[in-house]
Amino acid sequence: MTPNRRRLAWWLLPLAVGGALWAGGPALSEPGNDPALEPIPDFVADAAADETKSIVVRVAFNGRPNATVTDVEVVDERAPSHLGAPPLSKVDVLGETGDLIQTFHDWHPMWELGEDVAGGETRRLNPQAKGRWIAPFDRDATTIVVTDIAAEDEIVRADLTDAIHEFCLAHPDDEDCLRADLAVEAVGVTTAPPIGLVGQEATIAVTTVVTNNGPDGPADAGLTTTAVAGPGLTVTPASQTATLTGVAVGADVTDTDQWTVRCDAPGLRTVTFTSTVATVHAADVDLVPGNNTRSTTHTVDCAVPVTVNIKPGGDPNSINLGAGGDTVPLAVLTTAAGEYGNPLAFDATTIVATTARFGDRAVVLGGGGGAETHGRRHDERSYELDERTRDADLDAVLHFRASEGGFTPDDTEGCLVGTFTTAAGSFSFFGCGPVRIVP
Repeated sequence: MTPNRRRLAWWLLPLAVGGALWAGGPALSEPGNDPALEPIPDFVADAAADETKSIVVRVAFNGRPNATVTDVEVVDERAPSHLGAPPLSKVDVLGETGDLIQTFHDWHPMWELGEDVAGGETRRLNPQAKGRWIAPFDRDATTIVVTDIAAEDEIVRADLTDAIHEFCLAHPDDEDCLRADLAVEAVGVTTAPPIGLVGQEATIAVTTVVTNNGPDGPADAGLTTTAVAGPGLTVTPASQTATLTGVAVGADVTDTDQWTVRCDAPGLRTVTFTSTVATVHAADVDLVPGNNTRSTTHTVDCAVPVTVNIKPGGDPNSINLGAGGDTVPLAVLTTAAGEYGNPLAFDATTIVATTARFGDRAVVLGGGGGAETHGRRHDERSYELDERTRDADLDAVLHFRASEGGFTPDDTEGCLVGTFTTAAGSFSFFGCGPVRIVP
C-alpha cells in the first residue's frame, strides 16, 4: 500500500477501533468526533463554494508545540476538499475583526503513518516536521489560526494580509481584487494663529482631501499625515492617521487634524505637513501610487513676548474713545529672562517704532491698529507694572491714538505688535496690557 493510500485509509478508519488516535486524545463520544453525530456533507455545495485560488501556509515544526511559519502564499489553484478530514488539527480563517470566515479539520504534519513488519499500520509523532495548511481564498481573510486538537494548543497564527496584497498586485484584474486609484488632491493649513509666541503653544489645523479615481470603488483609504518641523519649532504629534471608509469613485473626502505647535526661538519657523494615502484592504490595489502623497509647508512667525504698561503711572489704565480719540502713551519694558514670566530677555530700545501697531487683539493680529503718532521711539526709564517703581533699564515709550485701535466698549486689554532689530536680525514682538475703555 502506498503512503498516500495508507493516509487515505487512515482517515477512513472507524475511529472507535482502538479509542482515540493518540494517547490522551478526545473520545469519540464527544461532539464533533463521532461520525454518527456529524451532518452528512454537502459535496455539491462544498464544490460550488470552493475557490479556484487558495491560501497556503507553510510551517516547520521543532517539537510538537514549536511551529514556525516559513511562508504564506496565494496560489492560483483550487484548495483540496477538507470533507472527512481527521480531527488532528483545527484550522480557523479569521477576518479583520476576528470574525470566523471558515473552519475545518485537517491532517497534522507531525503525524506519520507507516507499516510494521507484519504488514499492519503504524503511526508516530515525529520530533521534527514540515507541512502546510491550505484554505480556499477569501478576500476578507486576515489570519489563519491552527489548533492542535488533542493538545488543545494553538500552534500556528499566520498573517495573510501581505500574501493577499502581493497576489492582487500581481493580478489586479482578478475578480476578488479591487482596483482603485486613491490620490491626495490637496493638503493645506486651514487654521493657524497669525503669530506664535516663544515658549507658548498654539493650534494649527491641517486639512487633506482624498479622492478615488477608480475604476473600482468604493475603497477604504488609510491616511497618514506627518509633521516635520524646522529648527526653533516643535510640533506634536509627529504623525496622525485616519481611515476614510468607502471612498467612492469620483468622490472627494476631507480629513482635518489638529496639531500643537510651540515656538522655541524667535523668527520665521517652518513646518512641513505630508499626507499619504494607501489602500487599507489587503485585496485592494492602488493602480497609480505616484499621486498618493502631497505636502505643504507652513511658516510660523515666532514672536518674543513683551511686557506692556499702558498709560504708565495711571491706575486704572483708562483710554478715551471720544471725539478724535485719546493719545495713549504706552511703555514697552526692558526685561530680563524670566521677569514678568517672559521666557527671553528683551531690550525695548531695539524696537522699530514705525512697525508698531496698537489696538484690539484681533485687530492688530489682523494687520490693523493705530501707528506710533510720532514715528519714533522715546527711550526712558518708565514705570513698572506696579505704577510706582522704575528700574535702571531704559524702556521704550510709544504713543498711539486710541480711536485707531479698533477698540469696543467691552475690551479689557490693548495689544501691541511690531518688530525689533538686533545683530541677529529682525524679529516680531507681541504684548498686551489691561485697559478700561471710556466711550
